[in-house]
Amino acid sequence: MQPPRTEDSLVTVFSSRSHLANVEAEVIQSLLESAGIECWLARENVIQQPVGNVLVKVLESHADDAKALLRDAVAASEADER
Repeated sequence: MQPPRTEDSLVTVFSSRSHLANVEAEVIQSLLESAGIECWLARENVIQQPVGNVLVKVLESHADDAKALLRDAVAASEADER
């Protein structure tokens, strides 16, 4: 899916180079989309590295909501581990 043509720029809300980067990004994409926040996955340097850098991007106007949602999800996950 291509990002929409808008004056609102895309902002990275997640970036990872780990071997689980694709899985992490897809889980984050599902979380954001279930909250009504449209997002896009981008991959960088895939040819140069085994995984490359995987990014999750959202429209700048949704970045604060996306970051808050991700913070809450991490906090809930950490609380479950205790």
